[in-house]
Amino acid sequence: MNIFEKRPLCLILCIGLSGFLIFTSENIILKAAILVLGILLGIIPLFFKGFKKHKPMLLLASGALLISCLLSFLYFDLYFKAYNIYDDEIEVVGSVENVTQSSSYTNRILVKVETIDGKRKIGYRFYAYPTKASSKGIIEGSRISFTATLDCFSEDSYTYNISKGINAYASDIYDLKIIEYTEGTFRVRFSRIREYLTRYTISLSDADTGAILSALLLGERDYLPDQLRLDFKRIGISHILALSGMHLAILSIGIGKALSLIGVKKKAREVIIATFVLIYMAITGFSVSVVRAGVMLIISTLLFLLSRTKDSLTSLSVAVLIICIVTPNAIMDISLWLSALATFGIIAFSEYTASLEKPKSKISSIMRYFMLAMMASVFAISATLAVSTSSFGGFSVLAPFTTIIFSLLAEIIMYLGCIMLIIGWIIPIGLIIPPLCNLMTFLAGAFSSLKLSYVSSNFSYATLIILLYSFAFALFLILKLKKPDKAFTLIMIFYALATLLPTVSTVKQNYSETVAYYSDYKCDEMLIRSKNEVCLINSAQYSKNLAYTSLDFLEDANVTYLDKYYLTHYSWSIDDEIKVLTYNVMVDKIYLPEPRNEDEETILKIVYKTVENSRTDIVVYKEYETVYVGDYSINLLYSEPYGNTSMNAFTVAKADEIYTYVSSGLLTGENRALFDRYISLSDHLILGDHGKKYKEKIFLTDCHADLDSIIIHSDNVFLTQGSMQYYLDKCCNIYSHPENIIYFQGK
Repeated sequence: MNIFEKRPLCLILCIGLSGFLIFTSENIILKAAILVLGILLGIIPLFFKGFKKHKPMLLLASGALLISCLLSFLYFDLYFKAYNIYDDEIEVVGSVENVTQSSSYTNRILVKVETIDGKRKIGYRFYAYPTKASSKGIIEGSRISFTATLDCFSEDSYTYNISKGINAYASDIYDLKIIEYTEGTFRVRFSRIREYLTRYTISLSDADTGAILSALLLGERDYLPDQLRLDFKRIGISHILALSGMHLAILSIGIGKALSLIGVKKKAREVIIATFVLIYMAITGFSVSVVRAGVMLIISTLLFLLSRTKDSLTSLSVAVLIICIVTPNAIMDISLWLSALATFGIIAFSEYTASLEKPKSKISSIMRYFMLAMMASVFAISATLAVSTSSFGGFSVLAPFTTIIFSLLAEIIMYLGCIMLIIGWIIPIGLIIPPLCNLMTFLAGAFSSLKLSYVSSNFSYATLIILLYSFAFALFLILKLKKPDKAFTLIMIFYALATLLPTVSTVKQNYSETVAYYSDYKCDEMLIRSKNEVCLINSAQYSKNLAYTSLDFLEDANVTYLDKYYLTHYSWSIDDEIKVLTYNVMVDKIYLPEPRNEDEETILKIVYKTVENSRTDIVVYKEYETVYVGDYSINLLYSEPYGNTSMNAFTVAKADEIYTYVSSGLLTGENRALFDRYISLSDHLILGDHGKKYKEKIFLTDCHADLDSIIIHSDNVFLTQGSMQYYLDKCCNIYSHPENIIYFQGK
C-alpha cells in the first residue's frame, strides 16, 4: 500500500517520534540500539552504492532519530526527574491546579511550581499529600508555599504520572501556608466554565442523561456511573466516553454544515471552525486526544487556506510533533498514542478504499456503508491492538460491531445535546434525549454482561500472535504490494486468528478445574475455576491499595469476569476495595458473612450503597453455610467479628481433596487442637499472617502426613530442620512467602 509514498515529511516525523518515545525507556540496551540504528542510517549510503539514490532520505531519517534521542535524554533524564535534582529538603511556592481527597485523612494537591528555594522554575508540577487539617481552605487557584522533600512515584504509577507532566510527589510536608487566593491559572478558569456548562446540561435534562451529555460534549466524566464506564470498556468503546478526535470531528462537521446552510463561504467556515476548535480545546481541559485532533484540524485548515490541499496523514504527524514539543511528557500518554494510531488506521483505510466503485442501488449503498464502517473499525483496532493489549491485558471481541452502533447513537445524542444547550431553556428538547441515552445504557449493559465480550490477551502465544499481526499490518500499510487485494484478505484472516486465539484460550481456561493462591504483603487470595464459574476469595486486610493488587492477580490469571467474590470478614475499608474491583472487573455476586454486631450492619449498609448503581448482587451467607463454585464448595470455619482481630479460616473442597486456609494466630492457645484437626483432614495448607496482634513463634509439627503442599505466608510460623525433611520425604511441596501465583496440582 505504501502509505508514506510522496510523504517524506510524515515518514521522517514518525521516525523521530518513535526514537523520542523509545529513548524514554529505562533499558540501557534499548537506548544503545536506537543510537546505533540512527548512526547506521547515516553511514549506510556512504559504503553501499545501492543506497546512494536514497541518501537524502536516509540522512534525514538518521538526523531525526539522533536528534530525538538527544532531546529525550536532555528532557527526561536530565530535567524531568526533579527528585534526582533536588534530593534534599526544599521550599516550594506554587499555584494549586487541583484538590482531591486521597484518603480519609489526607488530600491530594496538584501544584504548579513557581519557585524552588526562591529560584524561578518553569514546567515543574508536584503532587503534595498534606493532612486535611493542614490543607483546610486550600482551593483551586490558591498560591501556597510549603517545605518538603521530593520522591519518585512507585513503579505502577510512574509512567502514568510522567504522561500527565507530574514530576514528583512531595513527602514530609510541613510549614504549609496559603499565600493568597487568585482567579487561578488559565486551565483552572476554563475548568470552571466546564463545570458551569455541566451543571447547566444536567439542569436541562435528568441526572443520567446529563452525565452522558457532559461526557460526550465536555469531557466531564465525574458524573458517569462506574457501571457504565465498565460496560463501555468491556465492549471496546471506552473512547466514546473519553473525549477524543471523534467528538471534535462530529462537532466540527455539524458546525460546518450549519454554516453552509446559512450561506457562509468555505474559507470563512474554515476560520470559524478553527476558532471554535481553539476554544473547545481550552474548555475541555486540553486533553491530549482533543489537542491532537484540534491541532490536526487547524493544520489542515491552514493548508487549505494556503494551497487548497489537505494531507491528513502529514497533518496527524505534525500535530503529534507539536504536542510533544509543547509538552514532551505527552509522548508517554497512552491516550495520545491510541488516538493517533486509531486515526492513522482510519486514514489508511480511507485511502485503501478511495478507488472502490460506488454501488448504484440504495440497498447496496447501505450495505456498503455498514461494511466499510466495520472495516474502518477493524483498521483502527488493528493499528492500536499491540498497544492496547500490552497496556490493558485484554480486549473486546465486540469492538468492531459495537463501535458502529454506539458511534451513531453518540453522534445523534451530541447534536441533540448541542441544540438543547442553545434553545433548551425555551423548547424542552431535553425530553427527547433521555430515551436515546437509556437505549445506549441498556445496550451497553446487555453486551457487557456476556462473559466473552472482553477476553484476556495475557497468554504468551496470544501475545506473540498479536505482535506478529501488528507487524504484518504495519508492513501491509508501508510496503508497495503487487497484489494488495490478496494481501488485504490475508491480513483480515490474520486479524480473525489474532482475536480468535485469546477468545478460545479464555473459554478453555474458564472451563478448567483450577485452584490458585496469591499473596503480596497483606494480600491473601485464592482463585477457583470450575464449570465456567470463577470465584475470588479474599481473606486479607481490606484496603483500597490492595484492591489494585487483586486486579493484578486477576490479570495475571487471565480473569476478565468474576461470578463470585467471597469475603471472609468485615473491614473499615471494605467498601473501597469493592468499589475499585467492581469499577474494573464485572462481578456478578459478592458474598459477605452475616453481620454479628452493629458495626458490621453499618458496614454492610455502606457496601449495599456502594454497589447500588451496578449489576452486582450482595449475598449474605450464614455461619457454616456452603457456597458452591462449580464442583468446589467453600466453607468458612472461623471469622472474628469487626472490632477484634481479622483472624479467619476456611476450606475449599472438591470430592476428597481439601484446601485449608488458616490465620497463623489460630494455631495458638485453645484453638490449636481444633485447627490441628482441620489441618489433619487437608491435602493443601495455607498459613496466613493476618489478624495477629502479637509476635509468638509457631512451630508446625510433623504429624500431618497427608499434606501435599504447605504455603507459609506468616513471619511467625516455622519448620524445624527435622520437620522440613519429614515433609520433603513425604513429597510435600513447601512454599515460604511466595511471590508468584501458585497453581495447585489436584489429585
